[in-house]
Amino acid sequence: MTDPRPAKWTIVQHWAADPQGCEVFAPYFDVDEPCCFACGWYSERWTEGRSARKAWERATLERAHIIPAGLGGASHPGNFLLLCRPCHKDSPDWDEPLEMANWISHRDERPSKEVEHVNTWLRAADRVPLLKPALRELLSRGGTAEDAIGVMRRHVRRAVLHGSELSEGTMEAVLRATARELFP
Repeated sequence: MTDPRPAKWTIVQHWAADPQGCEVFAPYFDVDEPCCFACGWYSERWTEGRSARKAWERATLERAHIIPAGLGGASHPGNFLLLCRPCHKDSPDWDEPLEMANWISHRDERPSKEVEHVNTWLRAADRVPLLKPALRELLSRGGTAEDAIGVMRRHVRRAVLHGSELSEGTMEAVLRATARELFP
């Protein structure tokens, strides 16, 4: 079965030609930098050495109807936004486009995928009280950050991905195992 939805690049081209529409439905839109139209979330990896077209097609953004097909929404590029999974999940499924615009206008901005990943590791580290003393002990014995990272990498290999990444609980387990190894 053929997907009736337009390609991501076709959606991008539509919004590039409609600056007024972008102000309402895609406040973070930049044709050269793929991101969620509603919150600005992106990944630095999408653009690495790629044309804008290939970067948008690579981006893990979902095609979201402004007016859902089940409520008579067309498969025209102007009825689609490119949203990250959380925005798509939270967006209104309603027959009035202004509800989508209102929802977008109140959506919080998100940092990049990579910054979110670092923040998750930092939250996990906050729940492992032994980690900081273990790192201080390592440094006092002449160890380096690279030594700690090597231990962490070894413990990461003991885990599996939850979906496409490590869960926050798994990160905590990795950091606890690292702390125990560094500070027996």
